[in-house]
Amino acid sequence: MMHLDVSAAQNTEEVEITELNQIMQAVEEVEAKAAPEDTSEIVITYAAGAPVYVTGETTDGWYKVFYQDKEGFVHKSELTETELDVSTLDEELEAAEEESKMVVEEVERYRAEIKRSRIWGTIIVLLVVGIFATGIISTVRAEKEEKKKSAQTEGMEENKEDVIDLDKED
Repeated sequence: MMHLDVSAAQNTEEVEITELNQIMQAVEEVEAKAAPEDTSEIVITYAAGAPVYVTGETTDGWYKVFYQDKEGFVHKSELTETELDVSTLDEELEAAEEESKMVVEEVERYRAEIKRSRIWGTIIVLLVVGIFATGIISTVRAEKEEKKKSAQTEGMEENKEDVIDLDKED
């Protein structure tokens, strides 16, 4: 238990609060007060059916509530305990988990496709480079062969001329 000094109007009194940590629901539109008194200033307003975080309970019939860094007090009659449907929550969690698994699988498949695309892209580039290299090498060889043939042909022509020249001399 904790004690809280609450100043209301002109008198100061000590309020004994039992600690709670639970979610409750507003029965109708609810106004949380600065102190556990009907005449106290309104600090928070909850719509009907809104969830209310209850942090404590006073001995004189008020709940201490908390919302966005604001604390207030709501009369017990204005809040009701919420029944959590655990089976529905379990189903929702299972559905969310299944969806998460599908997303992870899709991301992994996408990554694998990207990896395969990169590999095939590399293979295609290497094949194209190989084809060009083969073409260049073939062209260079063909030019060498042609030069050899030309040289041999010129050599034969010179030999023929030498032979013809020799025949004329005889």
